Parts: sequence; C-alpha cells; structure tokens
Amino acid sequence: MKKKLEYSYPEKEGVDSLAIMDFLNEAEKTGKEIHGIMIIRHKKVIFEAYNEPYRAEIPHIMHSFTKCLTNTAVGLAFSQGLLKLDDPILKFLPEYEKGSTKYLKKATIGNLITMRSGQERGIGGNEWRPLKGSWLEAYFKVPFVKEPGSEFMYSSGNSYILSAIVQRLTGKTCHEYLREHILEKIGIGGFDWMLSPEGICSGGNGVSLTVEDMARIGLLYLNRGNWEGEQLLSGEWVEYAMGLKDRIPAPKGGKEYNFHWEHEGDIWEAKGMFGQTCALIPKLDMVVAYTAADDKYLFSRILQKELVDQVKEGGTLDEKNRLILRDKGLRMTLENKNRSVKDHYRPKKAEYRFILDGKVDHITEICLTLGEKEVTYGIRDHRGFHQVTAGMEHWIHGTTSMTGGYLHHQYEVEEAKISACAYWSSKNTLMMEWRYPEMAFFDHVSVTWEEGRIRINRWVNMNSEAFERPEIEAEY
Repeated sequence: MKKKLEYSYPEKEGVDSLAIMDFLNEAEKTGKEIHGIMIIRHKKVIFEAYNEPYRAEIPHIMHSFTKCLTNTAVGLAFSQGLLKLDDPILKFLPEYEKGSTKYLKKATIGNLITMRSGQERGIGGNEWRPLKGSWLEAYFKVPFVKEPGSEFMYSSGNSYILSAIVQRLTGKTCHEYLREHILEKIGIGGFDWMLSPEGICSGGNGVSLTVEDMARIGLLYLNRGNWEGEQLLSGEWVEYAMGLKDRIPAPKGGKEYNFHWEHEGDIWEAKGMFGQTCALIPKLDMVVAYTAADDKYLFSRILQKELVDQVKEGGTLDEKNRLILRDKGLRMTLENKNRSVKDHYRPKKAEYRFILDGKVDHITEICLTLGEKEVTYGIRDHRGFHQVTAGMEHWIHGTTSMTGGYLHHQYEVEEAKISACAYWSSKNTLMMEWRYPEMAFFDHVSVTWEEGRIRINRWVNMNSEAFERPEIEAEY
C-alpha cells in the first residue's frame, strides 16, 4: 500500500507562510500559471494547492522531466554494476558500429547523459513522436561531428539511446525496471510512459506524473538515493547526477547541467518544457514540485528570491499567517472568470453545419450547436469526428478526442480530459476556452459572425511550433 506523505504546516517547519504567499503572488504577476504545487520541508508537506481544473489526482504530461526518470534507470543500472559512465554506447548497440565515425566510437554513456554527445544537432520529441519507424535508426542518421564531451547540446535523442541501453541490459523497459526496484518503494504507483514504435520507453519525454510523484522523486535525490533507510540508488550516482562529484562547468550563458539536474544559486532543478519542475534546495532540506504553464521558466528565479532567500534569512513565524496561506490555496482557480458582454449577437439558428474542403488541418466538416447553457463544437477530419461541449459562462468537465497535436508539441491522444467554457467576448464573437488538465496547454477558439459568413480561429497559450491555426471561413 502506498504510504502517505506526512503533513505539517510552514511555521512548524521553520518557514514563514508569507514567503510562500510572496512566491505565489509574484508568479501570478508574470501572467504565467501554476497548475499544481507541493512544498516539502524536513520530509513533511507544508503546502499543497491546485488551480482548478487541475487537480492532485490528475497526472500531467511531463515533457523533459521524463529525462530524470530515464537517468534514474541508468543510475540504477550503474548502482547494480551493469554499466559505467565511460562505457562507449556502441558497446551496447554494436549493430551501429559499421561505418561509424571516430567521434561516434568515442561517445560514452557519460557524454549522452550530460548532453555532450558530439552530434551535429539536437533532436526534440516533437520531431520523433509522429515517426512510425525506428527511432534508433533516426538517431544514428544524425552525424557525430565533434569530440564527445567537448560541447553542450541538448537533445532528447540522447535520452532515448540511454533508455534503449537500459532495456538491452535488463530485458525490461525503463518503466518496468524502475517500478520493480524503486518506484513502488517510494510510493509511486501506476502511470503512463509512452513507448516508441520499437517498444522502448521514449526516454526524453512522454511520462505522465502527478505533482506528488515528482516530489517523491525529488525526495529520493535530496536524500542521496536513500528512502526510509533503504539505499535504492547509490549515493555516488546522486553526487554525479547533481554535479557534487566531477562537476561540469556551466555552458556559456546557461546553468550547470548535470544528469538533468540544473544548478544555479541554492537550487537544483529537474524540469520539463512549458513548466514542470522539481526543485531541490539541500541547504533548506526542501523540495518544491510544480506543474505550470511557464514556457520561459520564469518561476525558477522567483522561487530563489521570494521563498528560498526569505527562509535563509529567517523572519517572522507567526502562525496566523498559515490561515492566510490556507485561504489562498483554497481559492486557487482558473475557472469562472469569463463573462459575456451585454447586447451581443443572437444567432438566428441553434445549429450550424459547414462543409469544408479539408485544406485547413484536414477539416471537412464543422458543426456548432448553440444552447442557453452550453455550446457544442465539433469537427470532422482525417482522424474522425471530434467534439467539445463548453458551458455558457460556466465550466463543463469531460473528455474529447479533438485533434490538437499541431498546437500541443505533437502530443496527440485518443481521449483527453477537457474543461471548457464559452462566453461572448465581443458583440459578434463567441469565445471558447478549452483547458486540458493533463497538459500545460490550453486553447482558445473564437467564432465570429459577419454578414452571411462565419470566421473561426484557434490558438494555444504556448507551443514549440505554431501558436495558431489558419483561419477558417464559411458561409451560412
């Protein structure tokens, strides 16, 4: 049975609740969003909160935080004596030795895990997720053109190779291997980890975890691989991973990057694109884990200034402040903020159906149903028929198969949780907000009525590619 984390409150663990409030308030001022957060000090949860519709029990796509798990699997193999950091990668993948360059022959486990492979370019998950063939083949098609270890170049492809090597050595995916030896012991149960077409854990991205799962991984590293007296990961590996042993200087203009733990100031962070972060503050015996929509990683320095620095300096520990913080956490929501303008357009029909030529996103049909309390928007495209039901000035929670990979870093799922509302943002424009509680992304869809025609636009809060789709026009 999963052992629950112990709960306390900030002042009891030597933290001023107002410092946490300052962090949350400054984060809000950036215009970015925290979706869920857990703060642990002295192995006790002192604050936890979620911005509706994001919730504690809903796993969140991790993006590059996944690398922390992949590297932990490599660390487990290292701890069990199955590999060494200076092992050449071709030792485990000998079929790619034929025709290899001198640089590829030199590339080691350590070079890949520190993102210094010597390849010509980096590889992102959005490039590979649509691929139907071998990701191994795709990786080795990118030439090795530099001395391995000489230059930092971030690449999710490196993490996939590490995942493949663990599977070659153990006969198990990274997911299976970690679950057997570490994850269940630290209280992390079932979760999804995307597989490549060749049946290997994706390595660099594709895991879905809760905020608490992230915090538990952080606790394992904060405590040098020890969990309740059992050494699950060698302390030597954790020292390598955090740069406490054989530290690698930071690349120009960047932070120290170790085994996916970035270090600056008092904070070591394992993070993922668009804002999933697990921060370790060893000096304070603290872990801060959060999911967010923060594509610029703005919260990292706010965390140092508003929380870490204030705790280091001491300050008041007035227990009345914990009630202020508690109320702040209870009020956190991203819902119920949208209201319609007065005297807006009143569509003459309750149902509209438009036949299209498929030139925009393969869409051949759009259906729109307008009711007093809800709006249903549907499309037909190359994947089938998909729809979203949004509440008029209130939120409806459900699921959808709505196509969205082109706006969501090429993540395309058959069924996703969705929370949606609709409102009239101007006289002639009906706006829908679609939030996906399992992802950092949220979409806006606007439907504008003009004389005899309708214009539809869809855009996303952030993405690695285009932020908006081509406008669709149709006559009615």
